Amino acid sequence: MKNKAEWWQFTSNDETEFELAGQRKHYWFFNPQNIPYGDLFMVKVVIPEGMGHDFHIHPKMNEILYVLQGEAEQWVEEEKRIMKAGDSVYIAANIPHGTFNSGQGELVFLAILSPKDGWADGTVDISMLEPYSALRRR
Repeated sequence: MKNKAEWWQFTSNDETEFELAGQRKHYWFFNPQNIPYGDLFMVKVVIPEGMGHDFHIHPKMNEILYVLQGEAEQWVEEEKRIMKAGDSVYIAANIPHGTFNSGQGELVFLAILSPKDGWADGTVDISMLEPYSALRRR
């Protein structure tokens, strides 16, 4: 029989793991380090006005982004969409994407990534590759 840690886990706001990634703030609610039986990551990301997470891929992880506050200029491959609170996007593994704060104030969103085994392959910056290096200059 599985114990409760294999089935559920509460995480309070003061139990989240904080990480500064450049100008972005990451608040890790769930990841395989704090939930060994889990198979996904959930992180709240805060991006300051005028900043972003440039074009990148997650080679072996799918991602869902859900906007909580602010306005995102969301790119998936060469398609751009403006996302606001309540909007979401699903991005399959190895698909180029970038998220930029296009509004006033902070952009706040949840990112859910899975499966956990894809984490070892990380996040690969492709912002210097064509066509992504030129997309935001159009």
